[in-house]
Amino acid sequence: MRETQPPPNLYHMKTPLIIAHRGASGEAPENTLAAFALAQRQGADMLELDVRRSADDRLVVFHDATTERWNGCARPVQACSLAELQQLAIGGERVPTLEEVLDFAVTNHIALNIELKETGSATQCATLVRRFRLVEAVVVSSFYPQALHELRQVAPEIRRGYLMGVRSWRPDVRCREFWPFFALRAVAAHAWHPYEGLPSLEWVLPRVRRAGYAVHVWTVDDPLRMRVLADLGASGIITNYPERARLVGL
Repeated sequence: MRETQPPPNLYHMKTPLIIAHRGASGEAPENTLAAFALAQRQGADMLELDVRRSADDRLVVFHDATTERWNGCARPVQACSLAELQQLAIGGERVPTLEEVLDFAVTNHIALNIELKETGSATQCATLVRRFRLVEAVVVSSFYPQALHELRQVAPEIRRGYLMGVRSWRPDVRCREFWPFFALRAVAAHAWHPYEGLPSLEWVLPRVRRAGYAVHVWTVDDPLRMRVLADLGASGIITNYPERARLVGL
Protein backbone atom coordinates (compact mmCIF):
# COMPACT_ATOMS: atom_id res chain seq x y z
CA MET A 1 0.00 0.00 0.00
CA ARG A 2 1.43 3.38 -1.04
CA GLU A 3 0.50 6.69 0.53
CA THR A 4 1.44 10.11 -0.78
CA GLN A 5 -0.64 12.30 1.59
CA PRO A 6 -3.38 11.84 4.20
CA PRO A 7 -6.71 10.62 2.81
CA PRO A 8 -9.52 13.15 2.34
CA ASN A 9 -11.97 13.69 5.18
CA LEU A 10 -15.59 13.76 4.01
CA TYR A 11 -16.54 16.12 6.81
CA HIS A 12 -14.17 18.72 5.41
CA MET A 13 -14.80 18.40 1.67
CA LYS A 14 -16.68 20.96 -0.39
CA THR A 15 -20.22 20.23 -1.53
CA PRO A 16 -21.74 19.18 -3.77
CA LEU A 17 -19.29 16.37 -4.29
CA ILE A 18 -18.83 15.13 -7.84
CA ILE A 19 -19.16 11.37 -7.47
CA ALA A 20 -18.08 9.30 -10.47
CA HIS A 21 -20.57 6.45 -11.00
CA ARG A 22 -18.54 3.27 -11.50
CA GLY A 23 -15.77 5.70 -12.35
CA ALA A 24 -16.08 7.86 -15.45
CA SER A 25 -18.19 5.03 -16.87
CA GLY A 26 -19.72 7.14 -19.64
CA GLU A 27 -16.30 7.23 -21.29
CA ALA A 28 -14.37 4.27 -19.90
CA PRO A 29 -15.15 0.64 -18.94
CA GLU A 30 -17.23 0.69 -15.76
CA ASN A 31 -15.81 -0.30 -12.38
CA THR A 32 -12.26 -0.61 -13.70
CA LEU A 33 -9.06 1.11 -12.68
CA ALA A 34 -9.08 2.85 -16.06
CA ALA A 35 -12.50 4.38 -15.32
CA PHE A 36 -11.40 5.44 -11.84
CA ALA A 37 -8.20 7.01 -13.18
CA LEU A 38 -10.13 8.94 -15.83
CA ALA A 39 -12.61 10.17 -13.24
CA GLN A 40 -9.75 11.38 -11.05
CA ARG A 41 -8.22 13.24 -14.00
CA GLN A 42 -11.60 14.81 -14.79
CA GLY A 43 -11.84 16.27 -11.30
CA ALA A 44 -14.14 13.84 -9.47
CA ASP A 45 -14.13 14.20 -5.69
CA MET A 46 -15.31 10.65 -5.04
CA LEU A 47 -15.51 7.33 -6.86
CA GLU A 48 -18.62 5.15 -6.67
CA LEU A 49 -18.03 1.42 -7.06
CA ASP A 50 -19.94 -1.84 -6.65
CA VAL A 51 -18.66 -4.70 -4.53
CA ARG A 52 -19.48 -8.41 -4.58
CA ARG A 53 -17.82 -11.52 -3.15
CA SER A 54 -16.16 -14.15 -5.33
CA ALA A 55 -16.26 -17.91 -4.77
CA ASP A 56 -12.86 -17.76 -3.09
CA ASP A 57 -14.01 -15.05 -0.66
CA ARG A 58 -12.42 -12.03 -2.32
CA LEU A 59 -14.25 -8.73 -2.62
CA VAL A 60 -14.36 -7.74 -6.28
CA VAL A 61 -15.51 -4.54 -7.95
CA PHE A 62 -18.34 -5.69 -10.17
CA HIS A 63 -21.91 -4.51 -10.66
CA ASP A 64 -23.99 -7.36 -12.09
CA ALA A 65 -25.06 -10.50 -10.22
CA THR A 66 -23.86 -12.66 -13.13
CA THR A 67 -21.18 -12.51 -15.80
CA GLU A 68 -23.69 -12.64 -18.69
CA ARG A 69 -23.24 -9.05 -19.88
CA TRP A 70 -19.53 -9.68 -20.41
CA ASN A 71 -19.26 -13.28 -21.62
CA GLY A 72 -22.80 -14.34 -22.53
CA CYS A 73 -22.89 -16.86 -19.68
CA ALA A 74 -25.32 -16.23 -16.83
CA ARG A 75 -22.94 -17.54 -14.17
CA PRO A 76 -23.34 -16.00 -10.70
CA VAL A 77 -20.39 -13.92 -9.55
CA GLN A 78 -20.43 -15.83 -6.26
CA ALA A 79 -19.73 -19.03 -8.23
CA CYS A 80 -16.63 -17.57 -9.91
CA SER A 81 -13.13 -17.40 -8.46
CA LEU A 82 -11.17 -14.17 -8.59
CA ALA A 83 -8.98 -15.64 -11.31
CA GLU A 84 -12.02 -16.51 -13.41
CA LEU A 85 -13.53 -13.05 -12.97
CA GLN A 86 -10.27 -11.42 -13.96
CA GLN A 87 -10.32 -13.34 -17.23
CA LEU A 88 -13.40 -11.35 -18.26
CA ALA A 89 -12.83 -8.50 -20.67
CA ILE A 90 -14.57 -5.41 -19.30
CA GLY A 91 -14.18 -3.20 -22.35
CA GLY A 92 -10.58 -4.34 -22.60
CA GLU A 93 -9.95 -3.94 -18.86
CA ARG A 94 -10.06 -6.48 -16.04
CA VAL A 95 -12.11 -6.76 -12.85
CA PRO A 96 -10.22 -5.16 -9.93
CA THR A 97 -10.32 -6.23 -6.30
CA LEU A 98 -11.53 -3.89 -3.60
CA GLU A 99 -7.98 -3.81 -2.24
CA GLU A 100 -6.71 -2.47 -5.55
CA VAL A 101 -9.27 0.33 -5.57
CA LEU A 102 -8.55 1.20 -1.94
CA ASP A 103 -4.86 1.42 -2.81
CA PHE A 104 -5.75 3.64 -5.79
CA ALA A 105 -7.75 5.91 -3.47
CA VAL A 106 -4.86 6.23 -1.02
CA THR A 107 -2.35 6.97 -3.77
CA ASN A 108 -4.59 9.49 -5.54
CA HIS A 109 -6.12 11.10 -2.44
CA ILE A 110 -9.72 10.50 -3.49
CA ALA A 111 -12.83 9.52 -1.52
CA LEU A 112 -14.94 6.41 -2.14
CA ASN A 113 -18.61 5.47 -2.14
CA ILE A 114 -18.56 1.67 -1.83
CA GLU A 115 -21.89 0.04 -2.67
CA LEU A 116 -22.47 -3.39 -1.17
CA LYS A 117 -24.46 -5.33 -3.77
CA GLU A 118 -25.29 -8.15 -1.35
CA THR A 119 -25.50 -8.88 2.34
CA GLY A 120 -22.79 -10.66 4.30
CA SER A 121 -19.77 -8.72 3.04
CA ALA A 122 -19.86 -5.64 5.31
CA THR A 123 -17.44 -7.07 7.88
CA GLN A 124 -14.85 -7.93 5.25
CA CYS A 125 -15.30 -4.54 3.60
CA ALA A 126 -14.84 -2.71 6.91
CA THR A 127 -11.68 -4.67 7.67
CA LEU A 128 -10.16 -3.55 4.38
CA VAL A 129 -11.23 0.08 4.78
CA ARG A 130 -9.58 0.14 8.20
CA ARG A 131 -6.43 -1.56 6.89
CA PHE A 132 -6.01 1.15 4.27
CA ARG A 133 -6.79 3.86 6.86
CA LEU A 134 -9.62 5.27 4.74
CA VAL A 135 -12.40 5.42 7.34
CA GLU A 136 -12.73 9.20 7.01
CA ALA A 137 -12.74 9.04 3.21
CA VAL A 138 -15.40 6.36 2.70
CA VAL A 139 -19.18 6.04 2.74
CA VAL A 140 -20.56 2.51 2.39
CA SER A 141 -23.98 2.37 0.75
CA SER A 142 -26.53 -0.32 0.00
CA PHE A 143 -30.13 -0.94 -0.97
CA TYR A 144 -30.13 -3.65 1.70
CA PRO A 145 -30.74 -2.45 5.27
CA GLN A 146 -29.32 -5.76 6.52
CA ALA A 147 -25.94 -4.83 5.02
CA LEU A 148 -26.02 -1.43 6.71
CA HIS A 149 -27.01 -2.98 10.04
CA GLU A 150 -24.07 -5.38 9.76
CA LEU A 151 -21.72 -2.50 9.00
CA ARG A 152 -23.03 -0.53 11.96
CA GLN A 153 -22.41 -3.46 14.29
CA VAL A 154 -18.84 -4.15 13.21
CA ALA A 155 -17.65 -0.65 12.24
CA PRO A 156 -19.93 2.10 13.56
CA GLU A 157 -17.34 4.71 12.64
CA ILE A 158 -17.74 4.10 8.90
CA ARG A 159 -20.44 6.27 7.33
CA ARG A 160 -23.52 4.52 5.98
CA GLY A 161 -25.60 5.56 2.96
CA TYR A 162 -29.10 4.18 2.32
CA LEU A 163 -29.80 3.71 -1.40
CA MET A 164 -33.37 4.16 -2.60
CA GLY A 165 -35.11 4.24 -5.96
CA VAL A 166 -35.82 0.72 -7.11
CA ARG A 167 -38.45 0.07 -9.78
CA SER A 168 -41.43 -0.93 -7.71
CA TRP A 169 -45.08 -0.04 -7.25
CA ARG A 170 -45.18 -1.46 -3.74
CA PRO A 171 -46.83 1.11 -1.44
CA ASP A 172 -44.33 0.53 1.38
CA VAL A 173 -41.40 1.20 -0.97
CA ARG A 174 -42.99 4.35 -2.41
CA CYS A 175 -43.83 5.59 1.09
CA ARG A 176 -40.25 5.02 2.22
CA GLU A 177 -38.93 7.05 -0.71
CA PHE A 178 -41.42 9.86 -0.15
CA TRP A 179 -40.56 10.08 3.57
CA PRO A 180 -37.20 8.33 4.13
CA PHE A 181 -36.60 9.47 7.70
CA PHE A 182 -37.80 6.31 9.47
CA ALA A 183 -35.63 4.09 7.28
CA LEU A 184 -32.60 6.37 7.68
CA ARG A 185 -32.95 6.38 11.45
CA ALA A 186 -33.41 2.60 11.58
CA VAL A 187 -29.89 2.02 10.19
CA ALA A 188 -28.39 5.18 11.74
CA ALA A 189 -27.52 6.37 8.24
CA HIS A 190 -25.28 9.32 7.60
CA ALA A 191 -26.50 9.80 4.03
CA TRP A 192 -29.49 9.23 1.78
CA HIS A 193 -28.76 8.11 -1.79
CA PRO A 194 -31.97 8.61 -3.83
CA TYR A 195 -32.58 8.04 -7.53
CA GLU A 196 -32.73 11.37 -9.34
CA GLY A 197 -36.13 10.52 -10.86
CA LEU A 198 -38.04 10.01 -7.61
CA PRO A 199 -41.33 11.95 -8.02
CA SER A 200 -41.00 13.69 -4.66
CA LEU A 201 -37.27 14.37 -4.74
CA GLU A 202 -37.39 18.14 -5.18
CA TRP A 203 -39.75 18.43 -2.21
CA VAL A 204 -38.06 16.05 0.20
CA LEU A 205 -34.37 16.64 -0.59
CA PRO A 206 -34.11 19.98 1.27
CA ARG A 207 -35.96 18.47 4.24
CA VAL A 208 -33.55 15.55 4.46
CA ARG A 209 -30.63 17.97 4.32
CA ARG A 210 -32.11 20.11 7.09
CA ALA A 211 -32.44 16.99 9.21
CA GLY A 212 -28.67 16.62 9.05
CA TYR A 213 -28.21 13.92 6.44
CA ALA A 214 -26.00 14.13 3.37
CA VAL A 215 -27.91 13.53 0.11
CA HIS A 216 -26.03 11.96 -2.80
CA VAL A 217 -28.32 11.73 -5.85
CA TRP A 218 -27.87 9.05 -8.55
CA THR A 219 -27.38 8.89 -11.55
CA VAL A 220 -27.40 12.41 -13.00
CA ASP A 221 -25.89 12.96 -16.45
CA ASP A 222 -27.77 16.05 -17.62
CA PRO A 223 -25.85 19.21 -16.67
CA LEU A 224 -29.00 21.28 -16.13
CA ARG A 225 -30.39 18.63 -13.79
CA MET A 226 -27.09 18.62 -11.91
CA ARG A 227 -27.39 22.36 -11.38
CA VAL A 228 -31.01 22.13 -10.18
CA LEU A 229 -30.18 19.42 -7.64
CA ALA A 230 -27.12 21.30 -6.42
CA ASP A 231 -29.25 24.42 -5.90
CA LEU A 232 -31.74 22.32 -3.91
CA GLY A 233 -28.92 21.39 -1.55
CA ALA A 234 -27.67 18.01 -2.80
CA SER A 235 -24.45 17.05 -1.03
CA GLY A 236 -23.26 14.98 -3.95
CA ILE A 237 -24.07 14.35 -7.61
CA ILE A 238 -23.43 10.78 -8.77
CA THR A 239 -22.75 10.83 -12.50
CA ASN A 240 -21.29 8.77 -15.33
CA TYR A 241 -19.71 11.98 -16.67
CA PRO A 242 -17.80 13.84 -13.93
CA GLU A 243 -16.36 16.30 -16.43
CA ARG A 244 -19.88 17.61 -17.20
CA ALA A 245 -20.36 18.45 -13.53
CA ARG A 246 -17.15 20.47 -13.55
CA LEU A 247 -18.30 22.34 -16.64
CA VAL A 248 -21.45 23.56 -14.84
CA GLY A 249 -19.40 24.80 -11.91
CA LEU A 250 -19.90 22.03 -9.35
